[in-house]
Amino acid sequence: MASALRSPFPPSSSAPGRGIVHLALLPPSTPTFSTLAYTYPLKLLPSTPHIPKNASPNSTTPDAKTTVTIPSPSVPLLFLLTYGGGLVAGDHIDLSLRLDSGTRLTITTQGSTKLFKPSITSIPPPTTCQDLAVHIAAHAALWLAPDPVQPFARSLYAQTQIFSVERDGSVGFVDWVCEGRRARGESWECRGWRGRNEVWDVYKDGEGSEEKKRMLVRDAVVLEGEDIGERMDGMGVFGTVVLRGPLFEKLGGVFVEEFNVLPRIGGRNWGGNQEAVKELTAREEWRKKRLEGEGMNGVLWTACHVRGCMIAKFAAREVEGARWWLGSMLREEGTIARDFGDGGLMFVR
Repeated sequence: MASALRSPFPPSSSAPGRGIVHLALLPPSTPTFSTLAYTYPLKLLPSTPHIPKNASPNSTTPDAKTTVTIPSPSVPLLFLLTYGGGLVAGDHIDLSLRLDSGTRLTITTQGSTKLFKPSITSIPPPTTCQDLAVHIAAHAALWLAPDPVQPFARSLYAQTQIFSVERDGSVGFVDWVCEGRRARGESWECRGWRGRNEVWDVYKDGEGSEEKKRMLVRDAVVLEGEDIGERMDGMGVFGTVVLRGPLFEKLGGVFVEEFNVLPRIGGRNWGGNQEAVKELTAREEWRKKRLEGEGMNGVLWTACHVRGCMIAKFAAREVEGARWWLGSMLREEGTIARDFGDGGLMFVR
């Protein structure tokens, strides 16, 4: 019997679902993916970069002795995709991302990440996993804004996202999950959904000293049990927004400011007739319309500052309602559109 033919190519050492991204800044100020590798079922697709207004390359101080690293004039856009638009039960995505000083990057998706249910013969049912490890150098910035995760009935999912941010680095991300396939009558019928986000401060005590890390935020969401739908109290989507660093400082301030002025018992009634007493400012007019939209879409949210990070939690009856609210907040302040371009707002269209 003839022996089986051997492949002339060496065996691959890459694990399924493994991805590595390294964004470097080449002279004079050109962001380039020095490493962009992925294996099935993960796919990473670069797209047209955004050119911010008034962008300028790296420069030196007037005395020509100190190099000042400032953001590069273009911001690459990277799509995080999976074959078939979702993850099969048991898939494991493991993505490592590094941004060098002076670079900026937008990561988004082209639609919701679907979590397919396991076979009825799979005992115990396998868990779909997605892990993200990010290192952001000083003066670098990442905006991670995917569409929501959509768990199908009986699916199991676990996600971990760890962001290590050097001083003067910036990171902002949205992490949200919806109830499933509403058109098929699904409402939080997944077996379980676990998500953990961590933000770490990376620093050095002095020149030549070892790199140290300090945890700033650990945020965990656990959706388990037979009564998830009942506990969600009619909400069809739940999510988190986290902002850290100088680039997102103003945007984080807007979230907290707007939460602090939400109507409360004994406070101003934005829906009453008090607006006729004096003319509203542009911000007040926007706030009035946003509050009306929040009521119609059943949006509930809260925001606060924690150890230099802004954390906002939000929920809505439907995905489109949450999408509208996020878009309203982000467009009003303007940081995302200005510094990351249309790609940074693609997930709220």
